[in-house]
Amino acid sequence: MTTVVIIDDEIALTELFSDLFKLENIDVVAVGYDGNQAVELCSKHNPDFLLLDLSMPEFDGFYALEKLQNSTTKIIVTTGLVDENILNQLNQFPILSIQNKPVNFDEVLKVMAPI
Repeated sequence: MTTVVIIDDEIALTELFSDLFKLENIDVVAVGYDGNQAVELCSKHNPDFLLLDLSMPEFDGFYALEKLQNSTTKIIVTTGLVDENILNQLNQFPILSIQNKPVNFDEVLKVMAPI
């Protein structure tokens, strides 16, 4: 079964994604709310995918991207902050996909489909 960790500081969004993934038989192994938890939860669970928000207080998504560069987990970034500077920063990381907020869940599933 495909596994995923969801990281976003918007609790309602993590709950929505958790419910939607469960309907698709994708195992949500953990949910976190900042970049530090992303690192801890990915290290602990080694999920197939990480759904990662960029803009979070204290430890943001870039913190997690720095720490998880050598991870085998495929990273899907979700963000409302899409501009040339952000895209240039993201290009230095092994990211599977960048999904603009509001995130289209069907698009996320398409990205995850090959596994």
